[in-house]
Amino acid sequence: MSALTLPALGLAARTAQALPTLFTDLASRTPPAEVVQIDTTGHSVPGKGAARYICDALCDEALLAAHPRFVTRTANNRIFRLLPDRSSLAVEQGGAAGGGTVNDQPAIQAAIDYAHAIEAAEVRFEASSYRLDCPPRLSPAEDKRAEDGHPLVVRRSIALRGHDAQRTVLDFRALDGEDPESEYQLVPTSDSDPALAVWRGGGLYLQGDIANPGPGQRTIGRLEIDRLVFRGNRQHTGAYEWPADAQTGDGWDITDKALWVQDCFVGEIICRDTDMVGWKGEILFTAGEADAVERIELQNCRFATSNGSALNPGVDAEILAIDSSFGDCFQAQEDVAKSRAVYRNCTWHDCDAMGLGSGSTNGVLYAQAYPTRDETGAPPMTLLENCEFRDIRSLRFASWVRGSIRTVDCSISLNGGEALALRDTDLTIESWLDRKTGIHALEFYGVDTLTEPMPGAPVGIYKLPPSHVRIRLSHHRTRHAAEQGNQWLGCFWTGYLDRSCELHISGETAGGGVPNGGATPISMPRIHYAAAEPTSNFWARGWYKLPQITGSGEILPCAPRMTVEMASGIIADMTLARTPIGGADHGYVDGQRIRLVKEGATGAIRFTKGASNSFGVRETRVLDNPYDWIEFSYNRDWQRWEEEAFFSDA
Repeated sequence: MSALTLPALGLAARTAQALPTLFTDLASRTPPAEVVQIDTTGHSVPGKGAARYICDALCDEALLAAHPRFVTRTANNRIFRLLPDRSSLAVEQGGAAGGGTVNDQPAIQAAIDYAHAIEAAEVRFEASSYRLDCPPRLSPAEDKRAEDGHPLVVRRSIALRGHDAQRTVLDFRALDGEDPESEYQLVPTSDSDPALAVWRGGGLYLQGDIANPGPGQRTIGRLEIDRLVFRGNRQHTGAYEWPADAQTGDGWDITDKALWVQDCFVGEIICRDTDMVGWKGEILFTAGEADAVERIELQNCRFATSNGSALNPGVDAEILAIDSSFGDCFQAQEDVAKSRAVYRNCTWHDCDAMGLGSGSTNGVLYAQAYPTRDETGAPPMTLLENCEFRDIRSLRFASWVRGSIRTVDCSISLNGGEALALRDTDLTIESWLDRKTGIHALEFYGVDTLTEPMPGAPVGIYKLPPSHVRIRLSHHRTRHAAEQGNQWLGCFWTGYLDRSCELHISGETAGGGVPNGGATPISMPRIHYAAAEPTSNFWARGWYKLPQITGSGEILPCAPRMTVEMASGIIADMTLARTPIGGADHGYVDGQRIRLVKEGATGAIRFTKGASNSFGVRETRVLDNPYDWIEFSYNRDWQRWEEEAFFSDA
């Protein structure tokens, strides 16, 4: 061999040390000092997890020890680490196989951990699916800061993004890939309570800052979840007791949340084109201080199928949800009040109950349900734009909710006894009846008394009647409902309501009655009933029927359309109540119109001109024959009912 050949062979050998290889083969390489970058053809098999590795100042013993799936030591004692591509790395580069046949949880968590360590912005999922087995839980169930037993943990800002042609499925299983519906771990409830509790572990757990570092300073400043499906493989069984039963595993498993944020501080949570389906507890859950989460954004997301709640943003985070749906669970949404929440083209469906409302949270003043605001700033707001609520047994709205909605087979409840000081709600509602019958499209509850103590408040602070609530509701029936004879019941109100409240009701209520406050209403908000306009020969089935009149006395107006019937053939001289039982603050409103129609031929009802300052008629009016009627409007200045129209064929 000539002297010239030796340098050439040496150069060739040095060049070979820098050629692409598998990551698992890098440990046997001896790259020379001038080689600081090596490409690989894959992690452990060619074509899967190819990457570029670099030897730089970050490559130290600590990084190697913490992230062996992404950092390696060569045969000549040099350390190389994976170099993200434009701040992005793939789980395959940490050894994830994809396809759902093996447990990829360790590789995926390792990718997240490595991204955190080098401050990479994105973790990619390039396969169509991945299996994630729940790791063992050794800590007690109630140790909220323990990370063991959670399939995925995020500690810093990051984006988790599916890159398959369709959305990538993260298939969450129990230990060793078992069915999480029937196979679950049993762990001590707490350090002080050795009783065993069910542990399923949920999906993604956020370990945010324990102490609030201030707005814009949070370690998890932004979490993005894009084009992923969190498939939990749990069933909605209808068992809503919590915690889950340790013998059967059934019930509301509060350890099984698809996205879990509790008692820590994070910034933004953004989910796009993401489904979270099949869990035993809350699907998206945030809890803690009022400002624990700054903002939640959901676009084209579906949260469904749980024994718990689909959406529970239980802190005062700003919310924007667009083209998303929540349902097939116990509560489609479980929420405390919000300063600002906007929902556009969203659907809540197939659940037992749910509620929405705005206002301060976290024990401000007296209770979470007591709506408060900073009157120097903008009012709180929950805005519903073209949203739908379908097949919900109890649908509740509280304060500062406004917008336009459509309901199907739902009964809406405005409840001052639950909201404690319900106010400033303004909704336009298109209510459809389809497969149900005999339900109220709207139930409006005031407070029972004006001296019911506010829970947790100083002596003398009471629940307040709902005020400044405006509802425009139209009744409809689908063709199926009409063919089946399904009918609405009339809307009603009860208890103390402030006279600033308004109900504008229209549509198909022929079989169910007009809006009414019962026989002896404490209050009467402004009621406009725009069903078919009554005429002299019109008889509306379902008008509110007053107690039978047995003699002269006072009629207490309680509905915009009322029928009256005589018990005997006498002529009864009647007056009209000037205020409801609750007094002038609780009705009647200026311009309120009522119509009284006589039912049957027995007896007569007479309003004598000048007989009382509670009403005024142009001349004495007698309702003698069936279907005679008189209409009044209320003059609040004079607290007097004034005749608007009269008909009798006598």
